[in-house]
Amino acid sequence: MTVYSPLRPPQPVSPAAAPTESAWPDPRGEVQRTLHATSLITWAVLSLHSLLVEPGRDHLPLPDVQWWGAVNLTFLAVLLLTLRGLTRRPRTLALLLTQALLTLTGNALLNGSSVQAGLLITIAAQVALILPLRPTLLWVAAQSGALLWVLLSHWHNQDAWAFTTGYVCFQGLAAMTVRTAMREIRARQALAAVVDELRATRALLADASRQAERLQISRDLHDLMGHHLTALGMHLQVAEHLLPQDAPAGPHVQTARRVTRDLLSDVRDTVRGLRDTAQCDLPAELRALSAATPLHVHLDWPPDLRLPCPIGAQVLLRSVQEILTNAARHAQARQVWLTFRAEDGRLHLHAHDDGPRRPGGPLRFGCGLSGMRERLEGAGGTLHVQASAERGVTLHATLPLRRSA
Repeated sequence: MTVYSPLRPPQPVSPAAAPTESAWPDPRGEVQRTLHATSLITWAVLSLHSLLVEPGRDHLPLPDVQWWGAVNLTFLAVLLLTLRGLTRRPRTLALLLTQALLTLTGNALLNGSSVQAGLLITIAAQVALILPLRPTLLWVAAQSGALLWVLLSHWHNQDAWAFTTGYVCFQGLAAMTVRTAMREIRARQALAAVVDELRATRALLADASRQAERLQISRDLHDLMGHHLTALGMHLQVAEHLLPQDAPAGPHVQTARRVTRDLLSDVRDTVRGLRDTAQCDLPAELRALSAATPLHVHLDWPPDLRLPCPIGAQVLLRSVQEILTNAARHAQARQVWLTFRAEDGRLHLHAHDDGPRRPGGPLRFGCGLSGMRERLEGAGGTLHVQASAERGVTLHATLPLRRSA
């Protein structure tokens, strides 16, 4: 989303008013919706099976069945509460731990029900959604060990070990499936962003090509027709002075000189018009480029600021593209402020984002920033990038405001 404010500089947005999306839309939301449905279906199927089979097969006393029903309904409530917002906050981890304890308790009340232990698979999937791989595997190992202890209290050793190892495999499969789904969603988001950037770049390059053609035509008209018409007008003026006043060709020479003067004026107007149409509408192009990113871009461009095309404009566009890419992929920012000013014959670009605060000082230049500096210096500009404890990463770039001849 791009906010264009040509009359006043962008105002900082408070954290409460900041957009809720991160640099790329969080893939956990899409996976969480699927996990929500599958977890409820799994709970319903396993609970129905346990209620219809276990009490009659194992001749369980009614109080144990009632206690199991209360524990199972409590598990459902905790599951719904957890799935409402999976994050890495300690509260969510505590809810996941409560789910595991309730599952093991219900399993123990059903004399080590192998079916009821299937709820551990849904817990492993939820854990994989919010924790890295190693902590997820440690979680699976811990709750599998607790399951083994419960089964050993009711089963023979060989059966308990066999069912526990089977559930370890199922939990690992669920966790890896969730992680693979998140990687696939991130890859799809990155590909969509690249496609949007390529489309924006293709449109900008096509526009720059048309503008370069207009400039070339205007130069040709000025350098060829303009010079020849000027020379023709000078020769007609000399001829007019050399002819006798009563010469029959005099009026025709005067008419030819007047037509030449008018034609030269028309050529100059045409050249001026071509040069004016060849000026880049940079605010519109910058907005189109910003629209290809998921960032909230605040663009401040003075209405009277113009930058000759195509070299300076293309350097500026590529620089802004690199700024937005770095803010989205590396700075983990949600918003970017781009402020343009013309001072002392130079265009100044001030950019900063709301990414995580870092200690002040210059940043280490990678390929992207190095390429940006080379492009700016090749066009007579400069680049300075610094990490700020107050404003995240700040960037100051300059370009000379050369006027076309």
